[in-house]
Amino acid sequence: MSASPPQSGRPSSWRRALDATSRLDLLLIAFLGVTLLVRTLTDDRSASNSRHSGSLNLSGVIAVLFIFLAMGLLLRRCRGVLPTALIALWLCIWTAIAVSTDGASAETLREGVRETSIVALAIITYNARGHLTVPVATRLVQLAGFAPALLAIYQLATHTGLNVAHNLRANGTFAHPNSAAMFFAIAATASLWQYLDNGRRSPDALLMALFAAALVATFSIDGLITLAAMLIAFGVLHSGSVRLKLVPCAIAGVVVLAFFATPLGSQRVASESSTSLAAAERGETTSTLDTRLYRWKTLLPEWEDSPAFGRGLGTTTTTNSTRANRLNYLLPHNEYLRYLVETGVVGLAILLAGLAILIRDLLRKRKIPDTASLSTFNAPSLGLAIVVGCLVNSLADNTLLNSPTGYAAALIIAAILALSGLDMQRSPTLQPV
Repeated sequence: MSASPPQSGRPSSWRRALDATSRLDLLLIAFLGVTLLVRTLTDDRSASNSRHSGSLNLSGVIAVLFIFLAMGLLLRRCRGVLPTALIALWLCIWTAIAVSTDGASAETLREGVRETSIVALAIITYNARGHLTVPVATRLVQLAGFAPALLAIYQLATHTGLNVAHNLRANGTFAHPNSAAMFFAIAATASLWQYLDNGRRSPDALLMALFAAALVATFSIDGLITLAAMLIAFGVLHSGSVRLKLVPCAIAGVVVLAFFATPLGSQRVASESSTSLAAAERGETTSTLDTRLYRWKTLLPEWEDSPAFGRGLGTTTTTNSTRANRLNYLLPHNEYLRYLVETGVVGLAILLAGLAILIRDLLRKRKIPDTASLSTFNAPSLGLAIVVGCLVNSLADNTLLNSPTGYAAALIIAAILALSGLDMQRSPTLQPV
C-alpha cells in the first residue's frame, strides 16, 4: 500500500523520492533529445575514413556518454538486467574475436563500442519508462529529423547534395543518401502513428509528408522499398476498420508513384533493372546493384576462412588485410552477410534468435493494449513495422552501421517494450523511510 499524502507540512519521503526520479527522467529526455539532434546534424561531418580510424570524434563521444549513462541507470534501477547482460556478453565475445584477428587497438574496438551504444540507448529508454513514453520517443525522432529533412528538400530544389555514381542525391545532414532515407522512413512511419493514434494533429500529418518527401529526395531505392514495407506492415497490423488499415498502404502507393514521377527516380530504377550478373562476376560494376553483387561475392570467401565464429565485429569495415579491401573499404551493403562474416554461423544464429524473441514480445503486446493510456494504443504495431523495415533494408544496405538509424529504432522500440510498466509508474510503491 502507498502511504497517504500528509495533510500539512513537509511532503513524505516517498513523495520527495518520486519527485527526484521525475526530475531525473526529464533531464534524461532533454539529454537524449539534444544528443540525438547533434548526432543527426553532424553525421556528415566525420571524415570518409573515420570508420577505419581509432580517433575519438564527436560521434564516439556521444556513444561513450550513452554507455556510461546506461550503466549508471542500470545499477540504480535494475530494469532489464538479464537481457542486457546477455547482449553485452554477445558483444564482448565477438569484439574479443576481432581483437584476436586484428590485434588490440582503438580501431578494432570501434564497432563493438558503437553497437554497444545503440543497446545503451535502449537501456536508458527502458529504465526511464513512465516518462520517456512512446509519444515522447517519437517526438524526439521527429525533432532530430526535422532539420535534415528540410535540408534534403532544399538540396532537391537546388540540385545539390552528394554526388553518388554521377548522380546528385539529397542526403540532408547524413553521411549518405541511403542513411538519410532509412532515418526518414522511421520518422515518417512514427509521424503517421502519432497522427492516427495520438490525437489526429495536423502537424503530425505535415511531418509525415515532409519526411516522405525528404526520402524521395534522396532517390534511394532501398529507402523507398523500406518505407513501403514499413507502411504496409503498419497498416496490416494496425487495429481498427479496414478503411483505417488502408490509409498507410495508400500513402505507400503515393510515395512510390512520386518516386517514379521524378526524372532521377525513374532513371535510377531503369539503371538498376539493367544489372548484369555476368558483369558483376567479372567485377564490372555499372550500377549500385552490380557493386553489391560483387561485394557479396568478395565477402563470401572471408566467411569460409572462419565459418563458425567469424572474424569479429567490425572486421569487414576496419581490417587492413582482407580480400574485401580491394574495393577500398566499400561497406558490405547486406547486414545478414556482414554478421555472417563477422560473427559466423554461431553469432548470426544467436542474433536471429534474439530478433525472434523481440518480435514475439512485440506481438504479445498487441494482444494486451495499454488501456490506461489511449496514446499508446497500436504502439506495438509501430514497433513491428520498424523491425520489418530494418529487416527489409538490411537485405541491401548498411542499416545498423548508421548510428542515427540505430538510435532512432532503439529509442522507439525500447519505449514500446517498456509499456507494461506504465501502471506501476503511476502507482508509486516507494515506502517511507
